[in-house]
Amino acid sequence: MMQHLDMALLSAFVERWQSDTNTFHMPFGEISILLHDVHHILRIPVDGQLMGDEASQDTLKSDMGGLVRLSVDAQVGGKWKSKWYDNGAMHAEGLLVRGGELKIKEMEVQCYLFVLLGSTLFVDKSRDRLRPAINLFLKDHRRLADYAWGAGALAYLYRQLGVATRAGSKGLCGCLTLLQAWIYEYFPLFRPSQLPQSPDAPRASSWISPRLPGGDEARQRLVRYRQLLDELSADDVTWTPYGRDGHTDVPRSLYTGPIRFSDIAEGYDPSRCLRQFGYPAPCSTLPIAPRMVSSPLSRTSCTRPWNTPRW
Repeated sequence: MMQHLDMALLSAFVERWQSDTNTFHMPFGEISILLHDVHHILRIPVDGQLMGDEASQDTLKSDMGGLVRLSVDAQVGGKWKSKWYDNGAMHAEGLLVRGGELKIKEMEVQCYLFVLLGSTLFVDKSRDRLRPAINLFLKDHRRLADYAWGAGALAYLYRQLGVATRAGSKGLCGCLTLLQAWIYEYFPLFRPSQLPQSPDAPRASSWISPRLPGGDEARQRLVRYRQLLDELSADDVTWTPYGRDGHTDVPRSLYTGPIRFSDIAEGYDPSRCLRQFGYPAPCSTLPIAPRMVSSPLSRTSCTRPWNTPRW
């Protein structure tokens, strides 16, 4: 699933991430992943209801038991032989199989969407576990199209980029396909070959990402990527990869304020990145610091943000 990712390239960019402003700090200034990037790269909705529903760990665990119709402390059957619910996360492969076993169409669809979203937009570092909070937005099938999935995925990625910059942090998660495709869109120096496709198709699917070796070769690539980033100028960036008015189809990209996924709230400030809208570089501004929101030092220490149900 992750073989298309160039982890050395992603790591080089993570080193440039500033979680106070949710931007990459480059020699030429700031640049970031914005809502219109999510729209064009993934073709998922960035407008709609903010994904701010929250629940306690006990409630999430109870929901997981109701979903699989089993005790979540029981062992997963078959070759996996592990618990359904472990360390606050749900077993992915077993959930997909269980959905087919239940013979209930709605439950099968819910399990499938749970695994799909947990392995694409809201990826956990474990790779084979799913965050139970995803299920909060799947329980009512009638509301699926109402949520701003793109904004939720971006908030989650912002948080994971911030976590990855901390001393002692290992690995990176979130929608890394979005991050890598975004790099290809804006930085020609790192682009692989590209396939022609329909204007309405997700741009992420047009990039032919080569399978690159790890180990010593990955470390050598990382050193090279760092050097290239140090030498970048504004002329080396494709500031408007979707066209001069690529953001006009996505008015929500000009929004300023918090974006959310479950208990995660991250500041979103496009005024720091006006060149991505085709305008001159802005003067630096103070980072967004919404009242009652803070970046956690650990997974369990997070100030609970206020309720913001719609944009």
